[in-house]
Amino acid sequence: MAYLADMHIHSIYSYDGQMRMESVIKRGLELGLKYLAFTEHIELDQITLKQVLNRFKCYCEEVEILQEKYPNIKLIKGMEVSNPERHIDELKFLNDLDLDYILGSNHMLPREYSEKEVLLYYKRILQMVKNGGIDAVAHLDYIRRRIDEGKIHSEIIEEIFAAIIEKDMALEINSSAARRIGKISFPNSEKLELYQRMGGSKVTIGSDSHRLNEVYDNIQIIDKSYDFNKGIYLKRKFVPYK
Repeated sequence: MAYLADMHIHSIYSYDGQMRMESVIKRGLELGLKYLAFTEHIELDQITLKQVLNRFKCYCEEVEILQEKYPNIKLIKGMEVSNPERHIDELKFLNDLDLDYILGSNHMLPREYSEKEVLLYYKRILQMVKNGGIDAVAHLDYIRRRIDEGKIHSEIIEEIFAAIIEKDMALEINSSAARRIGKISFPNSEKLELYQRMGGSKVTIGSDSHRLNEVYDNIQIIDKSYDFNKGIYLKRKFVPYK
């Protein structure tokens, strides 16, 4: 069954989003999608928790209005929290909100290559997973957007995957790599094969779209390329796409 979902979308409720929610929904319906996850950026290094909660209230009100207007597509309320390992106390408050899905991501990218900086990038992700409080890890090797990570030590990736599996989280396959660096996905095929060999199965797929023409971008290709337990999240529970 085709994966008719996009689990990573940024509307104008994200600082860099350029799409109104209703426009995204109309585009999703044109594409025949069944699920859209609005995973708005939460940058707790740049915004206070009070500001987050005020924005979330407006966000929820709009989602509920639009869900009633467009009953043929399921709208998933989500957040993408940048570096939650740095904001453990704030994350506790976010976990109490009426959310379907929390993505955790590391946006602290080194500006130039060094083995030490690459290792630090992945250690942040490992700590994020071990701390818990998120449902999936977004664009694992997003570092490739800025630098060539070189031949990284597989041990740190194995540690991350072991922790994801132990915590019963999902790994996101992010399709934005196609338009950003000309590759099929974040993470790359090599890492996805390792995840599978280690017994990892749960994945979500998202376009990381900020513009309308990016919605569902390359997801069909990823869906056909990889055999995983692909799913969505509803009320913080993984639901296999069947």
